[in-house]
Amino acid sequence: MRGPLSGWDSLDPALRWLLRINLGALTTATVLLAATYALGFRHTAVEIDLAVMVAAIVLMLVTSPLCRRHGAPAAIVGLTLSALLFAAGGTWATPVLSPLTVLVTMVPLLVGFPYVGRRWIHALGVVAVVGSASVAALAEWRRPDAVNDLWWVNAIVIAASLPAGVAVVVFLVRDAYTRLQDQSSQLVESRTRIVEVADAARRSLERDLHDGAQQRLLAMSVTIERARKELAAGRHEGAAALLGRLAADNREVVTELRELARGIYPPLLTERGLVAALQSTARRSTVPVTLDVVDVERTSRQVEAAAYFCILEALTNVTKHAEASEVRVTLRGRPHLSFSVRDDGRGFDRGRVSAGGLLGMEARVAAAGGRLTLETAPGRGTVLRGEFPGDRPDGRHEPMDTAG
Repeated sequence: MRGPLSGWDSLDPALRWLLRINLGALTTATVLLAATYALGFRHTAVEIDLAVMVAAIVLMLVTSPLCRRHGAPAAIVGLTLSALLFAAGGTWATPVLSPLTVLVTMVPLLVGFPYVGRRWIHALGVVAVVGSASVAALAEWRRPDAVNDLWWVNAIVIAASLPAGVAVVVFLVRDAYTRLQDQSSQLVESRTRIVEVADAARRSLERDLHDGAQQRLLAMSVTIERARKELAAGRHEGAAALLGRLAADNREVVTELRELARGIYPPLLTERGLVAALQSTARRSTVPVTLDVVDVERTSRQVEAAAYFCILEALTNVTKHAEASEVRVTLRGRPHLSFSVRDDGRGFDRGRVSAGGLLGMEARVAAAGGRLTLETAPGRGTVLRGEFPGDRPDGRHEPMDTAG
């Protein structure tokens, strides 16, 4: 089933496994019911439930290619339609299944909560309330006119159908517990990282000011003193030359401070977004930069800032250390924002290089809900990749695959 389900690979691991468990449970129930039917238990209730299960499986399979473009919402819609069909058809054929089918109508809401926005949650809430009430009413209406009153027929249908619902509910509970544990561990780790990254940022800023603007300002003060002495001695031509040099130094300091301010937070990033800010950065780079941008739109400030500063840090490292002849920066907006920075420089051995800069980039990306990977080796260049979850209408992010 790997091929037909490859569209689910872009989803969050928990959602992906839930869909596969649901599909597996439905398939198992369908096979069991079909075997029972083939053995001679050919009753209308079994036939209806078989048709409903097959249709539910088809709906689940249809979501796979749609997830490549639409992500988690496509999976949730498919799961909702499949659940409603299963609940309505199962209740119509076998009213005694109503406790299970009522539960099934609530599954899309429980599954979708971490992955879709507020409006989706409201809609799924309506589906859960109206659907469960409708299924309960349908069961009561159909109970006197049950398709088959033989107890063993109902028992066979329940035994074949129950595992699907139980498997989904058990997985939901286990997944919720696992997520709480992971979030607790990540919170402890993030506290340590915040302190380390803040200290590294302060050291970097102090170093840039000391080695750059501060040294130039000291040199300018010396030039001013020399110009004053030239004027006092009546050597106006020498003073004019020194003042000209002073003006040039002043322009360089202003440019350097402007670049430093842009490095702290560029106004272009806020005003026009990630692509415009990177275009400006690429034009100023001393190493030729090629930008490859596809389907990138404005996203949250946190994600844009994380992507921008990681790319900026990577370009700075290329300029200072990589001895590269070119850099290629790739940005993709679908199915979620991702980037890569690839250079043809000398690369490096990660075991022999301080991880301070990479630690800061990883912390930024992790705070935005994404992940960062680095590929490098001596003589093979460096590739930095980052991925971020998709934005949701409520300002939160869709979780994404964080598996290594």
